[in-house]
Amino acid sequence: MPLLLVGGAAAAEPAVRIVGTELRAPPDSHEPQKARVSLHNAGGAARGLVVACTFQGEDGRELEVAQAPVPEVGEGASAVAEVIYYGWPRASRATCRLAEER
Repeated sequence: MPLLLVGGAAAAEPAVRIVGTELRAPPDSHEPQKARVSLHNAGGAARGLVVACTFQGEDGRELEVAQAPVPEVGEGASAVAEVIYYGWPRASRATCRLAEER
């Protein structure tokens, strides 16, 4: 489900949304897992955003919520952010959303 982030005046504010999330599990179980989050900006340049991902186990239980900053996303551009999960057990999925930097 894509998330649309639009601030105050919709015409002047960025419209960044998540277009895909891929959970990467390296073969070495001692290396962290990464949620690779693809974003697209349909509005003006956007900065100061954060991606927050909830990593879940096979049973659907929440393991951890981690965040990462999003690089500046230019007008009409795409970007990728990586959110890292260092925990154990291994996550089987990640659900991500956009948040404003605080």
